[in-house]
Amino acid sequence: MKSKKVSTTFTVLSMVAGMFLTPASAYAEPLASGQETVVDSSDVSTDDSVSEKTDSDSGASETPEKPEDSSSDTSKEPEEKDDSEDPAPTEPDVTPSVTPSVTPAPEPSKAPTPDASTSETKPKADSESTKKDANSSSTSTKDADPSSDNAAEAAAVEDWSQTINYENYIGKKDLRAGFARVDKVYAYAKVNTRLNVRESASTKSRIVGTLSPKALCYVISDSDQKWVYIESGDARGFVKSNYLQQGKTALTYVSRTGEDNMKLAEQVIDPEENEAFSYKKETVYDVTNSSGEGIITFAKQFVGNSYVWGGNSLTNGIDCSHFVWQILTRCGAYDGEYTTSYGWRSLGEEVKSLADAKAGDVVCYDGHVALYDGNGKIVEALNEDQGIVDTRKVDSDTILTIRRFTSNDEIGDTNAEKIWNYLRMHGFSKEGTAGIMGNIANEASTDLDPTLLESGSVKKSGLTGTQYTALVDAGSISREEVIHSSSLGIYSGGRYGYGLCGFTDPEIKSYLCKYTIDKGKSLGSISGQLDSLIAYLEKHNPSLLERLKTSDSVEDAATVFLREYEKCKDLDREEIERVSAAKQIYEVFQEYQSPVE
Repeated sequence: MKSKKVSTTFTVLSMVAGMFLTPASAYAEPLASGQETVVDSSDVSTDDSVSEKTDSDSGASETPEKPEDSSSDTSKEPEEKDDSEDPAPTEPDVTPSVTPSVTPAPEPSKAPTPDASTSETKPKADSESTKKDANSSSTSTKDADPSSDNAAEAAAVEDWSQTINYENYIGKKDLRAGFARVDKVYAYAKVNTRLNVRESASTKSRIVGTLSPKALCYVISDSDQKWVYIESGDARGFVKSNYLQQGKTALTYVSRTGEDNMKLAEQVIDPEENEAFSYKKETVYDVTNSSGEGIITFAKQFVGNSYVWGGNSLTNGIDCSHFVWQILTRCGAYDGEYTTSYGWRSLGEEVKSLADAKAGDVVCYDGHVALYDGNGKIVEALNEDQGIVDTRKVDSDTILTIRRFTSNDEIGDTNAEKIWNYLRMHGFSKEGTAGIMGNIANEASTDLDPTLLESGSVKKSGLTGTQYTALVDAGSISREEVIHSSSLGIYSGGRYGYGLCGFTDPEIKSYLCKYTIDKGKSLGSISGQLDSLIAYLEKHNPSLLERLKTSDSVEDAATVFLREYEKCKDLDREEIERVSAAKQIYEVFQEYQSPVE
């Protein structure tokens, strides 16, 4: 199996992780109150002649005010003006054209990404050439002095391992877990300098991000208010509406320019420290929120809203059965049509008893239905007097049946935690689990991306791993094509790999299809890929499977998995690198409190 070297990817990911974890204290002191734009001459133009079309809701003109003295200390904003003095936004008749000075090309090193797991495959030519150079150098040295060769290899492995921040394998939470994905409503920054994204609807609140001129953002809430709640990359917060282009003009401009060609916000505050991040549990980015905990997190944001018999609005009034239907549907746990409280009794998977119930399960009563929170209580649209509540005990009324619509086979906040927990649940020792994961780190990069398509395939097909996975899941790429991949040229006879373990061989890929496509799971699902791996080993190498489950040596587990399953080129060198990765992963996970152990 061909190895997918990703040393360049490791370096980039480490740099991005370093940016993400920048101490908030550097930005914690809010700027003084004043105009909502901040000059940054090194980043954007301050040309006041820029004009653009806006919606027809006001007719006066406005140019965001610059600081009084651009040479003075920019850590403070000018004194805030009375809002009643602010002129209305300008309304030219033409849609603004795209010019390099107004909409600079996005810089990959700065552009935020919603989810590391959706990152595209990095070209590996550089890392392969580096590897070849290292091998050739090693060979010439070996001819002269074997001991020098060993030292050179050890040094190369040390250099490689230092580019990986294994601490990122655990503890990095998916802050959008529990959010519901909503359709995109486009807007962009209507400024000549920079538009601050605030933690609350006040110029005195902390700046959590900045939008450069015509940078793209998505309106999540309060579009008709003085302060609009927006999302752009990992920056979520409030901006003044008069500095934001919304509506048909924004849609037209984004459509013509191309969403991918527009900059996103620059993050200033770590999302974990940004109180505005969870102001609304909705996002335009792909989320995995159909876990039980995610469903309950999403449902609880509507507590306090009204009950209306026959109603179907989470905000303006809803009844019990519509409430359960709306929550499960919007979280992606259920895709069926609406049904009554009686209808829920026969849907989903039956849970044997209350003792077996988990968060997100549907609890059915006589004439009523609710969601179990996993801690003895339910979230429900109760009645007209109390509305949506989360305070009643699950056994307050007689339970007729409990139904499950969620899958709990992927447990953890990161891909690494999910893989660790999954393998541990399926009987692998800690050492065996780390040995497998050390190999995965070489096949699917440091974020252990299950949708990673090797760079050679990306170049030939023009598809990223995420795009390829989506096309397979939608049925646009057939099961047969996944196995043989001849017409798309993606694998070129089995040469290129995909997923956690670099699935390449047609026989192995047939197992991948059997445990993903045939079971209705995504081709890129972690549980489906690991199921297919386990099933393949059970059939073709049960001895290896048993050794991995009972191994008490990280080095032995990493080595046997490499030599008997991966079978990639340059085995001796790969062994050094994969054993090194496995050992580091093992050490990191010694501090991890696994919920399945």
